[in-house]
Amino acid sequence: MKTKLLLLTLASFLLFSFISIKTSDDDKLKTKLTGTWSGSEEDNQIRGVTKYWIQIRNKNGTYILMYTTIENCEVENFVEKGKWWIKDGLFYEAYEGKGNADVYAVEVLDANNLKFKAKELSSEFDNKEYEFTEIRQE
Repeated sequence: MKTKLLLLTLASFLLFSFISIKTSDDDKLKTKLTGTWSGSEEDNQIRGVTKYWIQIRNKNGTYILMYTTIENCEVENFVEKGKWWIKDGLFYEAYEGKGNADVYAVEVLDANNLKFKAKELSSEFDNKEYEFTEIRQE
């Protein structure tokens, strides 16, 4: 009986140890992406449009994105709110009022620089290979 209990305890410990390894990798990436980030791009999402943004990604999985677009000398400002998360090493971003999340592969270049490459987008972009970088502001 004691042997069975010991084996059951050991098996449970090993099972939970392996499960936490995967979660741990996603949690580490989430910690690296949390904070205030800025970026810009030109002719990348939409031809003829320049975009500048600041995004605050909170620990609780919410974000706020403030961005400015410039097209034909016309400037527009926008604010977007939503949720973000990391799953299987990919970055997911779903803003309020939109059904599907955008999915990106993210590369941590260093503690203050990130590179995102689109895997799945919820809207059409001119550039099917959309990618961008962000710089930490905190």
